[in-house]
This record gives sequence, structure tokens and C-alpha cells, in this order.
Amino acid sequence: MSLQNEVDEAVIRVRRARTDLQAIEVKAAEGGLPKSIVETVSAFANARGGLLILGLDEARGFQPVAIDARKLANDLASTCADQLEPAIRAEIDIGVVDGQPVVAARIDELPADRKPCQKPCHVKARGRERGCYLRTHDGDRLLSFYEVHVLVASRGQPRDDLLPVLEATPADLDADLVASLLRRMRATRGPLFTSVSDDEMLRLLRVLIDTDDGARPSLAGLLALGRYPQSFYPQLDVTFVAYPTVTGEPLRDGTRFLDNQSIDGSVPIMVATALAAVRRNMKRRSVIVGMGRLDQWEYPEEAVREVIANALMHRDYHPLAQGTQVRVELYPDRLVVANPGGLHGPVNQEDLLAEAVSSSRNSLLAKLLEDVEVPGTGRTVCENRGSGLLAMAAALRGAGIEPPELIDNVREFRVVFRNHSLLDDEAVAWLSTIDTAALSDHQRLGLAFLHRNTTITNQQYRSLTGCDSVTASKELTGMAAAGLLEKTRDRRWTLWRFADGLGTGGPGGAGAGREHRPAARQNRVTEIRALLADGPRDTREIADALGLTTQGVLRWLHQMGDVVRTEPRPGQRSYRWKLRG
Repeated sequence: MSLQNEVDEAVIRVRRARTDLQAIEVKAAEGGLPKSIVETVSAFANARGGLLILGLDEARGFQPVAIDARKLANDLASTCADQLEPAIRAEIDIGVVDGQPVVAARIDELPADRKPCQKPCHVKARGRERGCYLRTHDGDRLLSFYEVHVLVASRGQPRDDLLPVLEATPADLDADLVASLLRRMRATRGPLFTSVSDDEMLRLLRVLIDTDDGARPSLAGLLALGRYPQSFYPQLDVTFVAYPTVTGEPLRDGTRFLDNQSIDGSVPIMVATALAAVRRNMKRRSVIVGMGRLDQWEYPEEAVREVIANALMHRDYHPLAQGTQVRVELYPDRLVVANPGGLHGPVNQEDLLAEAVSSSRNSLLAKLLEDVEVPGTGRTVCENRGSGLLAMAAALRGAGIEPPELIDNVREFRVVFRNHSLLDDEAVAWLSTIDTAALSDHQRLGLAFLHRNTTITNQQYRSLTGCDSVTASKELTGMAAAGLLEKTRDRRWTLWRFADGLGTGGPGGAGAGREHRPAARQNRVTEIRALLADGPRDTREIADALGLTTQGVLRWLHQMGDVVRTEPRPGQRSYRWKLRG
């Protein structure tokens, strides 16, 4: 399948100096295949994939340079297959930019849902410890020893939480938490647990493990039921900080924090205490509901509770990560919860907020927390059904807040809540500048989300609106047919963004939407058809005639179903376009 559409889109993005270019890498390659190409392919395969373009020079404004495209394509295919482990089978094609050939390669992320997991991809000659890379905003970064460990650990089931804590004894467990757990198990788990002693039940649950020195709590048992786990693991706690500025910088008077607390105890205690810390620092805000306003907390407590419990349950407890805490950071514009260790197991980040996904790094801890109650609440820490993030998304949706941002950089997983309402006064004013009479409430929410963000995926739309996948696809496609949206990538994860000219003002850019209504779109298509009615034309000719850039023309042409590309004329490299017929 041709990659030309992706190349056209990528060139537009890099020439506009967009900041979200982690998925695109451009190299001149005038002297042949660059040595750093293996690092880039490894980085794409270990992250979310990406598009590699050879034959454009960044120093010259991403203009094409002279290359032997066929040889470069063959060399790239050989390098991906022979110099990387596992071998990467990239989709490689020769495309065209400004009439000149370029080599394009689509590098897909190594799938996390395939067993065994194939990550990390490394450069064979450097070995796994020194040859794994990850994509960042600044390019390709060598993975640390710990990050390699995290990726390798996803190939199986870690057992860190099942190990006995040899320095601890059964006396280090909280008697009240243990008694509550035993009562619940006997009431809900059937006859087996009603016929055994307390000690035997704790062994069945692997809260206690027999060792040569007697019964010892497992790490999971100590974390879920311990009196003070930090006696043995001082950094397995939660830090809460409320910052006075959005950057985290101190105020002019030297004030660094509005609140700062180290939160210790068992997991249920830390969840309750961290929630209380967020609650006492939250503000109230007004949201529009129907014809009136509703005052509510910045962040719904249910969402905050779920994200903190998730962070403690799924964090990495390997010895390499035991010096790192779970962080809860409250800024004037956002709440951030971060835990050591990225996503584990066969989990796609894009699905986390759209469907129930369960893959526990800490299988015993997750199992115990199903039945360990948060003191004074009558509810358990978690359900362990993969529903925690769905419940969080539903709570945010009910409060009129957009879905959280999920950031997985291998060594750490972060969840970011933004405290603005999708339908605040500014968003409502902006929507009034667009003809939305034919749109549903879901679609208006989607436009409001895009007003504050550059793109939206099917999964984000589902999390935002609560609809299913089929409905999300239908409603997004409907907005595209109305000239409001367009696809920017048509692969595993299709991205949607505003059509050219709509929403370009960003937040605060009210009025921009009137520039690209369906009628204006149809006029542009009519103009292009009129030009091509007199015979084939190349991209530059169409651009000059309509006052557009060549890349802008390509975008329009690729959206028109009745236009096809011809082969170059003798002695020329540029393609020409004609009406299908």
C-alpha cells in the first residue's frame, strides 16, 4: 500500500514546525543510509511506531535532495531485517515530495498483545543492555538499564509482590485490616474459607509465606495489610505536593508549595489519606448544565480515588524501583498522578479509557485489594476487573471534564487531569461560531475537545462521550463529511483533526470556524475540478492558480475521489493530476 498520503501529511507537519513530531523522523540521506537509522527504527518499534522519510534535508527547510531512492529502499529493508533484534519488517515505499523521490518507511510498534512480548527491539551489534532506544521530543534516546528491565518484564508475570519480606513477622500486619479481610472472605468465597483457621486462610491467600525462619508476610500482604510497611521499604509511599504555579516554580515571595505531605501506611490507608490531601486543596468551579450552572469540585472524588488506587496497585515493586514513590501533584491547571514502571503486559494505551482492560504487574497485590476495605468506607480498594480507568473516565465525563491524558514513557506512567470544563463559557462561545445545528451533543463535545487539543482518536471520542466504537466511527465520519474534520492517519489508530481553516485559532480563537464550512469546502473542490477539466496539471500549476501551497493542494487532491495521479512525462519527475474518466 502506498505511503504517499502519510508522506504528504508528514511534510506539512514538519514544515509548519509542529511540536508533536515524535512519530516522524526525516533524514537527508544524500550519502546513503545514515548510521543512526538503526537507532530510529529501534526507537519507533519500542514506542508507538512512526514514519521515517529519507531524502529531505531539515537544514534546508525540509527540501528534497538528490538520492538513489531504489538503493536506499533496499538498504533500509536489509538493515531493518538484519541489524535489529527482533527483525523489523517495515513497510517501505518510494514517494514524491515537490516532484522529487523520497523513501518512506512505516515502522509499527512491536505489539504488546502478542505472547511472548517482543519488546525491546535492540541493535544487535550493541547488545540488549546498550542497544535499545526510545523516541522522545529530542530524537532517539538510549534506554537505561531499568527501562530495559521494564520492557523485558512485560514478557512474563513478575513475582516481586509474591516474595516474602524476611525482616517482617505476622505481628507487622494490622489486626483490624486482617480481621476485616477474613470476615469478607468467609462471607463471599464459599465453604473452603469457612472451614479453615485464620492462619491457614492467610497462607492460602499468600498473605503469609512459610520460610526456614517461620511464617513471613509477602510483600503484597505487607502492602495491603501492614501496620507500617515503610519500616521495611521507606520509599514505597505517596508524596503529595500542591504547587502555586502551573510550572511548579516558586512564587516571587519564595513560596515553593501550598501543601506538601509524605503519605505512609498500607495501600488502603495511603489511598484514603492521599484523597483527603487532594480534597483539601481542590477548588470549586462552575459548569454549564442545561440552562443553569452547577458548582462542583475541580476533580470528581471518584476519579481521584481510582487513579491513586491504580497507581499503587500497578506500580513497579521490583528492587530497582523500590526507591521511587508514587507522586500526586496538584497544579493550578491540572492534577498529575505518576507511578514507577510503564504499562505492563498485553495492553494498548489507546484502549484503556474505552474498554475494560486488565493486566496486573502485581497479581497477588491486585487479588488481595479486591477484598481489602478502605477503613471507614465499607468499600474495597479496587474491583480488579480492568474497570478502574473506565470508572475514572465516567466520573470525569459526568463532571464535564475531558478524558485524562495517559503518558507511558516505559520508566513511569502518568495520568493527567485538566481542570477546565469542556463546555465552559469560552467553549460555548466558540461553538456558537460554527454551524452545529445538524450535530448531536456527542459531536459538539468532540468539537469542544478538539478546540483544546490538536487531534482526537476513536478511543478518546468513546471515553469522552460514553458511546461504543461503531457509533464513534459513524459520528466522526459524519463530521468529516460535513467538512468539519479530516483524517490525519489511516492506520492502526486513525487520528482526526479540524479540517483546514477550522479551529485554527485554538482556545480563544472564536470565529475561526466560519472560514471552512461545507460550502467553502465544496467551492474549493469545484475550483480544482474546473482547472483539471482542461487537461492534466501538476501540483505546482494548481497551487499557483489557486494561491495555495503545493502541500495544501495535495491534501485537497487526496480527499477527492474523482482525481487520479498520472505517470511523469518523459524527461520530468513530477506527477500530474487528472479527472478520473
